[in-house]
Amino acid sequence: MKIKFLSEEALQDLRANFETYKTHYYKKDDAWFDAYFQKEGHLIESKIEFEKTVFNNDENYMVSDYENVKVIYESLKHLTVAQATQERLWSGLAHVQMRDYIYYRIANDIEKKNDKRIQSAIFFTNGAKRSLFVHALARLWWVGYMTYDEFNKENPYWLTEFFCSADFSARCVVFFSSNFTSNPAITKGILRALVELRDEGVVIKRAHFVEATKYLNISGGAMVLDLLEEDEVKEMIEKRVRKVFGLELQNVTSVK
Repeated sequence: MKIKFLSEEALQDLRANFETYKTHYYKKDDAWFDAYFQKEGHLIESKIEFEKTVFNNDENYMVSDYENVKVIYESLKHLTVAQATQERLWSGLAHVQMRDYIYYRIANDIEKKNDKRIQSAIFFTNGAKRSLFVHALARLWWVGYMTYDEFNKENPYWLTEFFCSADFSARCVVFFSSNFTSNPAITKGILRALVELRDEGVVIKRAHFVEATKYLNISGGAMVLDLLEEDEVKEMIEKRVRKVFGLELQNVTSVK
């Protein structure tokens, strides 16, 4: 199966005339959408192959978000970063080949006619960078890309699982909107530090993520963060979070 992009004409039409078309989103009007995208020039078939995705539709998003990061990243792991920043790609998938997932993931917003969230889930409405982690499909791929640990052969998604364990939507926005977190080595260094603290019994909350990103944003004025190794980032963040939150280093003594 090949990915189908929206044409620029179709993208601009759907965005500009959302007020006119929004009842079709509310009604999950597949017949209307199918007819719309059968019109000549509304869809462009790319050369990008992907396997048909089977999403997890668990009623608990804490379960399904993690599973669906894996689903979409495995299916589209071969995307280049440049391709994965394209609104026409993600909006095309949201409207056509992965429409059912959109219905599922923003069902409450559709029911409540929350136009702002419906639009941000299917279009880029928050700026180029932030939209990648707000769009209902794009954020799944980008979380997978940023957290996938290719060196952990047994479970390359161990950091993904930690990231998705709570406040998925909020963490996406807080964590990945910073410029430095477009570097997977930095992202994984931060997450490894927080996982180590969690394993010591610290309940990791939004504040820990905020402090980690804020600290690196400040540090970025004095050093080139992209030159840091993953282990260096981990050490920096662990020390900072321990200091700010008063967390003592846990000493493990052996019993003879």
